[in-house]
Amino acid sequence: MPQLVAAPSGSRPPTFLWFTAIAWSLFIGLLAISGAPTSQAQDQGAEPAAEAANEANEAAQDPDVVGDPDQREALKPGRLLRLRLPITGNADAAFRSIVERTKNSLLAESKGDDRPVLVIEFVPLAEGEGFGQGTDFARALSLARYLTSDNMAGVKTVAYVPQTIKGHGVLVALACEELAMAPTAEIGEAGIDEDPARPIEPAVLEGYRQIARARRTAPEAIAIGLVDPALEVLEVETEASIEYVERGDLEALEQNQTVVRTSPLFPAGTMGIFTAREGREYGAVKYVVENLDELAGWLRINPDSLAEDSGLVADWRPIFYTIEGPITAKTVDRATGLLDPEIGSGRANWIGIRLDSTGGNPAFGQDLAAYIASIGDADTRTVAYVPERAGGMAALTALAADQLIMNRNATLGGPNDVAFDEGTLLSLRESIKLSLAPESPHTWSLLVATVDPELEVFRYTNRQTGAERLFSEEEAAAQPNAGDWRQGEAITVPGEVLELTSDKAAALGLATHVVDNVEEIKQIYGFKDSPHEVTSNWTLEVADALSSPGITVLLLVIAFAGIYFELHTPGLGIGGFVAALAMLLFFWSKALHGTVAWLEVLLFVGGVVAILVEIFVLPGVGIFGLGGSLMVMASLVLAGQRNWIPRSAEDFAELQSSLAVVATAGGLMVGVALILRRYLPHIPILKEMMLAGPEGEELAALSYRESLAEYSHLVGQRGVTTTLLMPSGRADFDGELVDVIAAGQVIERGATVEVVSARGSRVEVREVQG
Repeated sequence: MPQLVAAPSGSRPPTFLWFTAIAWSLFIGLLAISGAPTSQAQDQGAEPAAEAANEANEAAQDPDVVGDPDQREALKPGRLLRLRLPITGNADAAFRSIVERTKNSLLAESKGDDRPVLVIEFVPLAEGEGFGQGTDFARALSLARYLTSDNMAGVKTVAYVPQTIKGHGVLVALACEELAMAPTAEIGEAGIDEDPARPIEPAVLEGYRQIARARRTAPEAIAIGLVDPALEVLEVETEASIEYVERGDLEALEQNQTVVRTSPLFPAGTMGIFTAREGREYGAVKYVVENLDELAGWLRINPDSLAEDSGLVADWRPIFYTIEGPITAKTVDRATGLLDPEIGSGRANWIGIRLDSTGGNPAFGQDLAAYIASIGDADTRTVAYVPERAGGMAALTALAADQLIMNRNATLGGPNDVAFDEGTLLSLRESIKLSLAPESPHTWSLLVATVDPELEVFRYTNRQTGAERLFSEEEAAAQPNAGDWRQGEAITVPGEVLELTSDKAAALGLATHVVDNVEEIKQIYGFKDSPHEVTSNWTLEVADALSSPGITVLLLVIAFAGIYFELHTPGLGIGGFVAALAMLLFFWSKALHGTVAWLEVLLFVGGVVAILVEIFVLPGVGIFGLGGSLMVMASLVLAGQRNWIPRSAEDFAELQSSLAVVATAGGLMVGVALILRRYLPHIPILKEMMLAGPEGEELAALSYRESLAEYSHLVGQRGVTTTLLMPSGRADFDGELVDVIAAGQVIERGATVEVVSARGSRVEVREVQG
């Protein structure tokens, strides 16, 4: 602003000076009005951080960049990609393919000489302290080398750091041509995930040196100082410039230049970290900006282009699956049965879950949410779509997905249609905290708030990084550096579960998009065709019918009848085939519903084998028969329930239902056995094939002969046992096979025995040694 000074003698009259002052005041006032922000937040924008950002940018922009961002002429093509930290698994390869597709799209749009701009926003996930720690160095180096390769020469890469980042994700930021930071953000402590008890590996240091030399976003000494706490980095003022060198390189610098001043920048024993303003002074930070719109102005690109283009994020193969009505066991079984084949075969990597439900069974609702959270990874994205309402457990499922899309006027949350008792709510809360929240993109407080009306959740802002999170007071207090989190507005109403409109969910960052119809989702993700609707197939319909209690009982009775028929018609095989088919259908239907695993099948097969051993190999022992029968019954009971050991009310209800089915089938089996015994031998077609027992005079004669059985002639004779005597069994006396009883002891098979008494058909023996 021009300053008024006293007029020298001979100058114009004072009145003219007053008019001049008034004119200047009006001119400056008009400038202020024309440039005044319209929003309340911008009216308060003369904060020190914003002023410092503008001053820093204007003071050091290149000549072709300086000026009012809103008045620049040619706008270059630009895109925004968000890199979520930490980088683990194969996330680097996935992001590299995203960058490649985005680059090709930008080059296709570029028409002038200016290179298009690719802005990479670094987004730390809510893990640890929320600074993105945990990035694998090999993954970071792979991605950094790709960004500095000749393949990326056609576009200008700009790293945007809106909040503090630490760990090896810093290396990727240094691999971009330019670095933009928010005034409150910091970057550094890149070696925070390395073992503090050991020196930084030479390969890690060499990787940082390579990227610093290739890109020169930051001086090499500063790049190394960010990762190696053992290194001391100095700021050296020479007659010509300010230099940043390692302590070991100071002597060489002094030999070539006159050193005026030396001061430690990163002292030995600490990893370097710098703010946006400090990075500006070091020459590492090009732009200090408050938001993406401001950055777009300085980069001369359209602010609308800095919205993540979901269509470029992956080569999507989308499907839609609809969940309607109450969430039950069938809902979970149907979802897993239909979605797993699509994902496992590679036919789909974008899973849209259309939710229109007011909740349901808490246990099955939690299982469904856990399943949705588990299928989302670096290669597969899950997107929950709420056209009207997702309440109670359905809201928990929606928040378990990677992204949430809502129709306008749709509602997220609200009362569950099944009430929770205190014990169920406590169990559900702990399970969400320990199991679901670590797999979800949201805090446990937000997830629990969908089912617990007593939990209050607030919007918290980190004073140091500017990061925003939705915490309860309990979770906020448990955060590292809890004092940095400032509590804001409440997003829940005391005494009520979480309930949000689509606009509120979008304002809180929960809903990534608010749409009017499904067609807009196609545009957002760049789908060429409408996503394939996954619906039930005949296999699941048949499995549903077979697993119903009535059909389950019928299958078990048919299996028993087939076994009975096979035992009475040896060599025919029809009964055995029917029994095997019935049991196969039984276990198959239960397996598709998630209640049968290998344990149940092995118990059943093992039990059948034990029973056969009792009948054909070791008759009269009893242990194999009893144990096999118990194994078969246990397998049938376990096949009807999800958990082997019931813990919740739902588990006990399943156990009760499974026991009722097996007991009903057992009772009907007894009735069927009596009917078959009475009428099967008289069926004209079958009676010739059956092993029917003697009847009438033949039966009376056989009974008379058996009543005259006399084994007194065997007293004193010796024979060999053909079965284990425990105490009854059989022994061979010179080719005559006789039922015998051991005298107060267990005798092994193959032992020599002597008959000590014989009374009618009762023959008692003892073992003879030697």
